[in-house]
This record gives sequence, C-alpha cells and structure tokens, in this order.
Amino acid sequence: MIDLDRFEADCRRDIPLLTAMQLAFVRYDELTLTMEAPLAPNINNKGTAFGGSIASICLFGGWAVSTLGFMENGIDNTEIVVYRNNMTFERPARGLLNVEARVAPAEFGTVLARLGQGDRQRIRFGVDVETFHDDERCATMRGVYVVWLK
Repeated sequence: MIDLDRFEADCRRDIPLLTAMQLAFVRYDELTLTMEAPLAPNINNKGTAFGGSIASICLFGGWAVSTLGFMENGIDNTEIVVYRNNMTFERPARGLLNVEARVAPAEFGTVLARLGQGDRQRIRFGVDVETFHDDERCATMRGVYVVWLK
C-alpha cells in the first residue's frame, strides 16, 4: 500500500520547489496521480497561472506517477528521468489547478515485466498529464520518460 502523505513529504524535502508552488497530492489510484496547486504562488503578471509553473507541475507529475507505480509493484531501485515532452496550453487558468498524471496500464505492464526480469537497459514509456481549472482543461503534456535499474 502506498503512503501518499509520506511520499509527498519525501518529495517536498527533496524538491523545495514543490513547497513553493504549494503542490498537494490528492489521490493515487490505478496509475493515476491527482494533484492540486493554488493560483497565488503560481501566478503570472496577467493574473493567470504561469506557464512555467504548469509545465513544472506536469513534468513532476509524470515522474511522480511513474515512481508510485514502480513502488506499488515492489520496484524501488529505479532512476526515472524525462526524455522529452510536448506541452499544449489550451486556455488560461484563473484559480486552483487540478492535475491528473496517468500511465497507460498496458504499456506500464510491459515496462514492469522488463524490469522484473532484471533488464538493465534504459526503457522508454509515455505519461499523459492534464491540467484543469473549473473542470475545463487548460493544458496537456505528453511526456516520454526513461527508467532503468540502479
């Protein structure tokens, strides 16, 4: 069982930016991590969410949901990094950011199988992240991450 509060505390300790952005973990279930962040610490000069904050949250969300997925499956000796990403900003966010980061179960299963067999190669996999405000999507990110055993 994943202790999401402990994972959040560990992430905040290791990545101080998360505290500055007031990013909070809401829920993790079935390879989906839900997070939220208030507008105030992530605001730009136009009174909307700063694109850099949204991008940072999305990139972090991809790493975090992957890390949680591996932990949930008993694989704690991984290194995970973003390889590339594609961001689309669809509309301004003027309040609380709700973020959902997801890994496709079938693709993740393939990665898990390779890691479980001791594959020492760098394995690529995709993560999708969506950012919402007032139930309307504001931004999307498709990230390709790389994982390998330490």
